[in-house]
Amino acid sequence: MAFDTSNLQDPPMPPKSFSVYHLDLFEKSKFKDYDSVLNNRLSQDDARATYLSSMLRSHHSTKNKNSSDHQILKVAPSMYMKGQTSNSDFHCSLETKSCFYVHVYDNGETTKGFVASDIITFPSDNTEARINFGCSVDQKSGTDFSGTFSGIVGLSKRVSSKSTGGYSLPSQLGSSLFALCLPSLTSTQPSILTFNKAPWIYGTEAKFVKNRLNPHFYYVNLYKIFINDKEVPVDPSWWNGQKVDHGAMVDTGSLITRFPHDLYIVFRYIFREQVKYPMLQYPIGMFDTCYKDIEEDEDMYFPIIRFYFGNVSHKQELMLVQERVVANLQGFYCLAILPWDDKTTLIGSHQLQGTGLTFDMKNNALTFSVDACD
Repeated sequence: MAFDTSNLQDPPMPPKSFSVYHLDLFEKSKFKDYDSVLNNRLSQDDARATYLSSMLRSHHSTKNKNSSDHQILKVAPSMYMKGQTSNSDFHCSLETKSCFYVHVYDNGETTKGFVASDIITFPSDNTEARINFGCSVDQKSGTDFSGTFSGIVGLSKRVSSKSTGGYSLPSQLGSSLFALCLPSLTSTQPSILTFNKAPWIYGTEAKFVKNRLNPHFYYVNLYKIFINDKEVPVDPSWWNGQKVDHGAMVDTGSLITRFPHDLYIVFRYIFREQVKYPMLQYPIGMFDTCYKDIEEDEDMYFPIIRFYFGNVSHKQELMLVQERVVANLQGFYCLAILPWDDKTTLIGSHQLQGTGLTFDMKNNALTFSVDACD
């Protein structure tokens, strides 16, 4: 698993862009083989899903409360943090001109630190921008972090300068459009994160759906799911925004796509029907639908999954094949979709690997450009 990271070169990039690599490239010494890399990613993904599920449940439980119940905390001068925040994790002092935070995750893991400010430089055009960020100094309270978790980049929806909570990169850079290409799981090549300009001119367009409980997340107008040519029966109200505790959300910080339990059971049943290979009678790790690899000289083919946004047409189709459908773990091919304890459908990065994503808030759209990365 060795890879020389000392000679990484940035590819030609548009203004306000960064190169994007898998974190695993810089931690190869920790992993002896592909399975250990994937297991590490899955453990991080499980922690992410636990956090999201906890947060979504918390928001759903307060959906009928009046917004005046939320306390607004005045914070330090703008050089430390702009505006106000309703996040009780932050505690700011005008005397020391500093802000601190303590955040406890649902599984007991805790992180605390201070809010810092620094200048980032874009290598593509040598421009600079000042951003605020959290600097964790203690992550050993409760359950220790594994040591393979690093910092995160916030890419949630842009918040205007007149609103609160605008600490994601799109908000701080004042960008209503950004594009991200997610490398395939085994790629050692750089991908791209760029602001204000889309590198791709084609793709399947999904429209954003407003969710008043989670306004910073990217909910999309998922309409239908097919496995091969067989439709997965779903009540349209699950995804069209009529139910605030439902919906379909794209989250690049999550690895595995997750369906609500009831939907997953139906989806899994149809998927198994469409696979011609004998299924294992026991799970592999967290995956419950797995198949043994056949002879090396024969390729295995799995059902095609189609997501449709807005309507059922080729123009509105996101087609998932092979490595976007299954994961190869311990010599077995497993359906890389899981159930979870939430009514939200979560579309993760395994299904979007190698796909260019253009988040365009002005046009209220997310464009999927399949195979744009590798």
